[in-house]
Amino acid sequence: MVNTAEQVDNMLDGIDMDPESPFQGIWKKGILVQIQGGVWSMEAKLQASDIGKDRSEIPEFVSLGKKRLFSTKEKNRFLNIVSRARNSAERLGFPFFITGSFFIPFANYDRLKESVNNERVNFFKRVDEFIERYDERRTQFLEIHEAHRFLLEEHYPEPELIRNMFKFNVVYYMASLSDGITGDASGEELYLQWAVESMNSLREEARVVSDSIGSALREQKLDGRTMRRVQTLVDRLTNMDLMGDTKLRDAALALSVSPTPERAKGLKQVATDVTTENVRALLLD
Repeated sequence: MVNTAEQVDNMLDGIDMDPESPFQGIWKKGILVQIQGGVWSMEAKLQASDIGKDRSEIPEFVSLGKKRLFSTKEKNRFLNIVSRARNSAERLGFPFFITGSFFIPFANYDRLKESVNNERVNFFKRVDEFIERYDERRTQFLEIHEAHRFLLEEHYPEPELIRNMFKFNVVYYMASLSDGITGDASGEELYLQWAVESMNSLREEARVVSDSIGSALREQKLDGRTMRRVQTLVDRLTNMDLMGDTKLRDAALALSVSPTPERAKGLKQVATDVTTENVRALLLD
């Protein structure tokens, strides 16, 4: 497992793969990333006495919830940072079939690393700022809910204990799945299905862009915003198309340079879905 960007940097010049592995073609194209974020819940367990009940009065089918110690806005400040980092991984790569993982083509690795590292720095700056103003914010929240202070005040941890409840880890790795842990499908089948769906998602994007440009041209509504979709497509095809389909990329580039109905139609014609055989030959065999 590779768990730091620095280690990935050191291995990019040559990935030592098992020559018998049917997946080595994939790992010559990119690497997996998981962005693991942990945020203090800023909540305490609701007790029966908090709502004027005895525990025996709470039916078995009822589960008591939580009571907030800070506003949801405070917690969302951290969750939003983690979400932005994961959105970057989704934008620059493909969701992988291992939950929470994204496959990042090497052409986008540096961009992802910079984006995620920036978010990680922002995350811990936010943690430092939260800890520094912890007492102040706690006082403000308790004053807003003065009538319920006695239900909340005892549940606030010490600030330095809270610091350890915030996590932001970035893990880079390659995966090899044995048939024994993949259920009914073999590891190779899972990789193959994922690769086909990922490559065809790019082709679907190309067809959507083609239709959008064609429609804008017919209605004489072509503008900069619409053309940016073509530029984005060119970038994604250049950096993310594991098939290296030059005809598709060139058709998108031609449309970005000179948008015409013929070139929009030409892009759609070459943006046909790849087959299982295409992907197997390039990435697996």
